[in-house]
Amino acid sequence: EPWIEPAMGCLARPVLWAALLVLTASESFLSNEDVGDTAQTCNVDTVQVANLRQLHPILHDLVNTTFFRLFRVNLRNPTCAYWKSPDAEEKPSSEGTCTGSVPTLGSKPAFMSKGGFSTGFSSRAAPPEPGCSVEADGSSEGIDRKLTVQEKVAQLERGNETEECEFEEDLPTYWVDMCSGDHAKGMSLEDVNLIKNPERNTGYNGSHIWQAMYDENCFEVGSSMPRGRFASDASMCYEERVLYRLLSGWHASTSISIAKNFYAPGTKQKGQWAPNLERFMKDIGDHPERAKNLHFSFVVLLRAVRKAAPFLQSYAFHTGDDKEDRKTKMLMSRLLDSQLLSLCSPLFEAFDETRLFRSSSTEQRSQLKRQFKSVFRNITELVDCVQCQRCRLHAKLFSLGLGTALKILLSPEDLISTTTSRDDVVALVNILWKMSDSLEDVRLMTKQYYENHNQKPKEEAPRPTGQSVAVARLEGDNQPMPLSARRELLDLSLAAVRHSSSKGLLPSEAEEMLLRFLMSGASEEVLLLARHYAVDRPETFCRLALFSTEKEKASAAVPHQEAYGSKQRPADAIVIGGGLAGMSASMALLDRGGSVVMVEKQPYLGGNSGKASSGINAALETSVESLVADTTKSAGSLARPELIQRLAEDSAEAVSWLRDRTKVDLSLRSQLGGHSVKRTLRPSNAFVGAELTFAAGQVLTKTAEQGGNFRLLLKSKWTALSRSEEVWKVEVRINGSTQVLYGHQVIIATGGFGHDSKETESLLLKHRPDLADFPTTLGPQTTGDGVKFARDIGAGLVDMDRVQLHPTGFVDTKKPLENTKTLCAELLRGVGGLLLDRNGRRFTNELGTRQAVVNAELKADKAGLSLPQPSPHRAFALVLNSKAAKMAERHVTLYSKKGLLTKVEGVEGLAQHFGYEVDILKQSLRDYNDAAKSGSDVFGRTVFPDYTIEETEDFYVGEVVPVIHYTMGGIAINVEGQVLDKDQKTIPGLYAIGEASGGVHGDNRLAGNSLLECTVFGRHVGMALPIRTGSTASGAASGAVSAVSSPASEELRKITQEELLKHRADGDLWVALYGQVYDMTEYVWEHPGGSQAIFDVGGQDGTVTFEAVHNKELLETMGFQPVGVLA
Repeated sequence: EPWIEPAMGCLARPVLWAALLVLTASESFLSNEDVGDTAQTCNVDTVQVANLRQLHPILHDLVNTTFFRLFRVNLRNPTCAYWKSPDAEEKPSSEGTCTGSVPTLGSKPAFMSKGGFSTGFSSRAAPPEPGCSVEADGSSEGIDRKLTVQEKVAQLERGNETEECEFEEDLPTYWVDMCSGDHAKGMSLEDVNLIKNPERNTGYNGSHIWQAMYDENCFEVGSSMPRGRFASDASMCYEERVLYRLLSGWHASTSISIAKNFYAPGTKQKGQWAPNLERFMKDIGDHPERAKNLHFSFVVLLRAVRKAAPFLQSYAFHTGDDKEDRKTKMLMSRLLDSQLLSLCSPLFEAFDETRLFRSSSTEQRSQLKRQFKSVFRNITELVDCVQCQRCRLHAKLFSLGLGTALKILLSPEDLISTTTSRDDVVALVNILWKMSDSLEDVRLMTKQYYENHNQKPKEEAPRPTGQSVAVARLEGDNQPMPLSARRELLDLSLAAVRHSSSKGLLPSEAEEMLLRFLMSGASEEVLLLARHYAVDRPETFCRLALFSTEKEKASAAVPHQEAYGSKQRPADAIVIGGGLAGMSASMALLDRGGSVVMVEKQPYLGGNSGKASSGINAALETSVESLVADTTKSAGSLARPELIQRLAEDSAEAVSWLRDRTKVDLSLRSQLGGHSVKRTLRPSNAFVGAELTFAAGQVLTKTAEQGGNFRLLLKSKWTALSRSEEVWKVEVRINGSTQVLYGHQVIIATGGFGHDSKETESLLLKHRPDLADFPTTLGPQTTGDGVKFARDIGAGLVDMDRVQLHPTGFVDTKKPLENTKTLCAELLRGVGGLLLDRNGRRFTNELGTRQAVVNAELKADKAGLSLPQPSPHRAFALVLNSKAAKMAERHVTLYSKKGLLTKVEGVEGLAQHFGYEVDILKQSLRDYNDAAKSGSDVFGRTVFPDYTIEETEDFYVGEVVPVIHYTMGGIAINVEGQVLDKDQKTIPGLYAIGEASGGVHGDNRLAGNSLLECTVFGRHVGMALPIRTGSTASGAASGAVSAVSSPASEELRKITQEELLKHRADGDLWVALYGQVYDMTEYVWEHPGGSQAIFDVGGQDGTVTFEAVHNKELLETMGFQPVGVLA
């Protein structure tokens, strides 16, 4: 996953979070500064030990009881409100397909990367759309639905629980509908055995679901600053951070389960599932912030259980088997009486509902409550979009369990017994178990990983009498030493030194050397030596510690390789900004063997490039001259021919390079406003900016993980820029401390200044004060940092008063005055969307340049033709008929889901929605149809779609306003991307690309040229700037796939069709795929899509069936090894 979320609470340096989870003390692991959710007196050690010794074994037994292993759920016909066609409600289908994935940004979520997994084999043909699943929702594939006699009795004993919910936020009962399980939705339900259907790797790619969940976590109360995915940590309100950490903890637990049960039986181990330890370390081990969130979620669940203890103690765990019920009740009592729940009260009191919804404003407090509940319920609804049934089962369980915990914590205690259903109890306990198990799995998989890499854990020695638990636990775990244990052993070491010195056994010089060594950070080996010798044999300890000191001093004399960006090893380039421009420059430079340090102040890569939705221009099947002409026309009197020529001439090669490097589909071509031909490219099933930035981010993230020539610094704020002795110094603020980076060149790719209106020194208000009350589509990071730093060292600035207003920023009618708007893609007007005034009449050429359409809007507004209140100032109607909506299906679906587009029936419904007179509206549509037939209209429009608008068809309507969208002005550059000073001379070693630079677009940017500029100039700078490190090309970043040296493997034997045909029965099942034969005997019964799909192709070539829903890479990813090649 993508793990595409803001990485909250990162530690100062990457360490194995598994080790931290097991051992680190609270002050270094769960610090109060993150969310203020834990108490110092009950630290991670306490919780971990209690989990391992008490909670984990109790919960294991509890979830295996009949009561807790049965979960009532709807898996056959869920209703997904996301990723449906606009007319989906009129065309019900049982096929579990979707039209694509939600846009993904940055380095977030990376658990299930794009193009990685799908769901499993299928004997059916693929759906016509690019499906992200193959399971039919009504089928029995993937789920073991068999119940024992005892379980069937328990099923019959269940009542029909349909608790009613209340919705007034001023009532104590407001939170009781925080989590409505399937039983409350009147759906087709069944009881599923959770033990028979454990969570494990099914091959399903759930990245789009996780991304959508993180996108939903967005509060917008009491501030004009956009929050959620595009916000900084500081801008996220407390309530938002709490939900984020719970969601991230859920994500971590799921990923641990997948890594634990990754390789199917028969691939790595006979008869059982095997872990993917490398995936575990990549997804979990290298991300300590995810550990914090897992632990935080675990603590929140424990607190909910503790608050509900009286209710759970008296609960009737009724299954129809008295003996079984007594066992369940006894286990629950043991859980509630455990030491952690009974003694560690500060841990629970440090996080409580009184810290939520604190506001002096009653209205704001009510809004926070509404948004908190609404966001969580939206997230839970997303689980119905999971197409893998087993995955959906566990997603539903987790969402209901978290919702139950929140409901318990936020509701008065006297309501718990009347508002908590049986399914709530089952879900709460089961996800508490899943998180408890995840904590234990981390310890075991970390240990196994080290053993496989020849780093065997130390054998445990008998603990001397009186030795502390913290010290004793150092043995056998082979994990970093916790702070509390280091302090205890350091204390023993210092006592030994003092003892030896006082006895005259340690010369003063040696004493000082030892003290310096111990206080500056003694190695774990020396501290472990102190554990065994410092007390009983202090002289021996001091003698061996001195030996270790001399050894370290000798090793220090050997020069070590400094990281790129250090003073001793300057990087070829420091790239500041992680949008598409910065990523393009970095990839191009790394491909040449250069060294790069990238600095990005957001927690993820992508920037505003990730928001681009209409496309990227390229003169691939059109002429360079026509792109030059259209760009020049849009640029107006400020057009700079040399920059425009570079942009157009390099467009085809640069976009082809980007497409090849990222593997992003750019097959759709459209004509946007201001263009004379169709040259704007975009994916067939996704948003172009999100796809490109996600894919490029994956390339760079993987390169950074391998070390070498590339360092990636996220959440790092640029604070200063200077130059001395031909080396640039860049100061950045990372985790509260300042770090200085050194580079031979600096590439400024920090974006524009369109969200700079509230900065201490606002470039926007300085150069365009008339735009102070205009909303914006830009992220809060767009504050012109690079422009300001470049200006301060003498760079020239150009066109600073040229700020592009995009004509269509969506108005959210629920909060019409919100300052930050969602961009309404140019594509919607390109496919035939119309702009109407308050009377229902057209007033402009919808395909004109952005500035032309904005000018028409401002003129109409001045004439009193904008929509009346409660619509905001300068608002107009956007109308798409059903044919246009179909052509922009993905966009319409997403905007409809967000409540920005509304479906209405016929012209009458359209007129009623906006208060138009029907006759005037009908005449407007007739005039448009007539103009389309003649090929021109009174507004100068000459391009029309090849359809007629019908009065009886459905329409999709919304409100739009002009918004600040792009700043054409910025740092002066030449055609090489070099920064120019005020005298038009180059500043050596300084480059500017993307929106940070100025002059490329002149008076107004042409739609689709933003991503193109990033790609063309980013790639050009990366290919042209001098390399001094003399490195070889980075394998991970290089476009060419390098051969991996490995021992020569035994040549696979040839298998004939006749021999293959003999292996088609249960117990002996082979399948040929891509010319190789695989033994599926053990895997067939584990296949998440059901065994029949594999039996259908047993003993034959199943490539066509497999290819319909999978890709070839899945075979290797899942660990399958061929037994031969098909002759």
